[in-house]
Amino acid sequence: MKPPLIPVPHHISYKSGALRLERRMRIIVPAEAPARVTEVAGILRDGLREEAGIEASIGPGGKGGPKGTIRLALAAGPGAEDPEAYTLKVGSSVEITASDPRGLLWGVQTLLQSTQVSGSAATVPKGTISDSPSRPWRGLMLDSVRSFLDLDFVRRTIRVMSACKLNVLHLHLIDDQAWRFETKAFPKCNRPGEPFYTQAELRELVAFAARYGVEIVPEFDVPGHSMTAVNAYPELDCERRPRKMDEAIFCSGRPFTWEFIDRVVGEAADVFPSAYIHLGADEPYAIKRWADCPDCRARMKQNGVTSLEALYHTFVNDLDDLVRRHGKKLIVWSDAIHPGVAPMPPQDILIDAWVDFGTVGPLAELGYTMLNSSNGPLYLTSFGLREGLPLAAVEAWNATKFPSPGAELGDQVLAYKTLSANAHILGGHASAWATEQLLTERRLYPRLLAVAENLWSEDRAGDAAEFEARYRAGFAARLRRMGVPDDEAAPMERPFASADGAAVAVGETGPGWAVSERSYRDFRLTFELRAPAPGHHTGVIIRCAPGGGAGTEPKGFPIVAAAPPGLVMSGGLRLAEGWDRFEVVARGPIVSLTINGGLAWSVVDPTPRAGPIVLQSTGKGWQIREVRVQPLDGAK
Repeated sequence: MKPPLIPVPHHISYKSGALRLERRMRIIVPAEAPARVTEVAGILRDGLREEAGIEASIGPGGKGGPKGTIRLALAAGPGAEDPEAYTLKVGSSVEITASDPRGLLWGVQTLLQSTQVSGSAATVPKGTISDSPSRPWRGLMLDSVRSFLDLDFVRRTIRVMSACKLNVLHLHLIDDQAWRFETKAFPKCNRPGEPFYTQAELRELVAFAARYGVEIVPEFDVPGHSMTAVNAYPELDCERRPRKMDEAIFCSGRPFTWEFIDRVVGEAADVFPSAYIHLGADEPYAIKRWADCPDCRARMKQNGVTSLEALYHTFVNDLDDLVRRHGKKLIVWSDAIHPGVAPMPPQDILIDAWVDFGTVGPLAELGYTMLNSSNGPLYLTSFGLREGLPLAAVEAWNATKFPSPGAELGDQVLAYKTLSANAHILGGHASAWATEQLLTERRLYPRLLAVAENLWSEDRAGDAAEFEARYRAGFAARLRRMGVPDDEAAPMERPFASADGAAVAVGETGPGWAVSERSYRDFRLTFELRAPAPGHHTGVIIRCAPGGGAGTEPKGFPIVAAAPPGLVMSGGLRLAEGWDRFEVVARGPIVSLTINGGLAWSVVDPTPRAGPIVLQSTGKGWQIREVRVQPLDGAK
């Protein structure tokens, strides 16, 4: 049986028969090979153990390999100009050749997917695979700001990315809601009690990712999306005052703004060896404040510009100069640049094109190099599109296509327009915005794998049913072995005794409550709610304190549908009428609420403890049903 490979290689020539892999076998690395080849061999060794229970050893050897061995070798040949190209040959032994260790790694990943296990036997079909990617930039964006992502989760995602030949992790580190990068230059950005990644942790993550062939590109969004920074350092604001979300923007003319950005970029450049740094520059909602700011008006005069759009271009130009001084190349989102407005930013800025064809097309005509990250269909989870578009919409996409018109919530298919043949498209990436960690993987897979395939094998005709069949036949089980949870198989408990999972009768004489039969600390709680006041307390309280007698109101962490003050996340999530679907996740200090597929908020519980879940009637019209809970590791 042919293995269900994702991505599908460009050229496959199978022969009859298969090579049986012995339970103890050798991986041969030429003695003169660089250390990176031995490291790739280590990934193969670990993968064979995980996929097939094979214990392989790594050792030196010459040309050709004894029967039953696997040989990794650097060699010039067809496709040698592409460092990611590889050839995999299976006969009486296995040989993977490439001109660069990057290609060897992708050959190893194809071999691991080709290994088929039946009982105690592991085999690989005989034949030859010659393969190379269509696009050099194949990525995923993770938003660690709106809901903090544990490093173990990020590492697991990196391993999955490598397995499907994605090679760039775009890590969104700062935004209005939080600042996840440890800045030693401006420590007040890391608010007390809020989780963030230390620079040492990020260096370790960079090294881990590099082992699996994944480059981490950090994003630090300026001048907008800056509430956390502005509130920590009001000197960044035109009026030197804190701001609410979407009202925060760095002053373009104050020297402190440029000192701040320069020192943060310097810290980032020291942590992340990538040639690129992403500085966002999107959605400057409060830019109108620049028009009334003396410092910004002075900057306009100094640069000889008269409009806010032109002033914004001077800001982007100075970002480019600043990044260059730190030895990096600048990436900005596509709405940072306005065609036809002088001075136009230089064309060597990489454009992360997240919107529709009408916006992106003119940028392509101007000669900018772009990444296709169009929200339709590549926002696999986000604010506006919530749980994203169906697999079929992703399968119909490739890096040359942008939606026209743009995607909207509820779309099942998209109409695409294709950029001109001379457009400079480096590749693309999927995005996972504003999603609780525990819900992210169910939304990533299998659609992220389809994105990976379309970036690697662009000319392949997409078919959602055929792709999903391949996924179910192979990669789905591999995700489980890598530790990605299977939500469909996850046990869900009824914390209350009634048949529908709820145990509170709604009355008109005052509130009452019911207490779960056991205590929970870390868990996923789902329920459906119909309440007369959309922003009201849901009537659910978690991690309640022990004690209290009959008639004593429970004390714990209340789940309120509206976001906490100053933390506007997704608006308009509640339905005007009918039942709303809620998911509460408590994992250590992080507690998040998702309503009808959109993240409402994610906050820190300063005293996470095990305690019962309480349902408390909020009065007439309040109804709750289908209450279920999935205990996580550490639940008591």
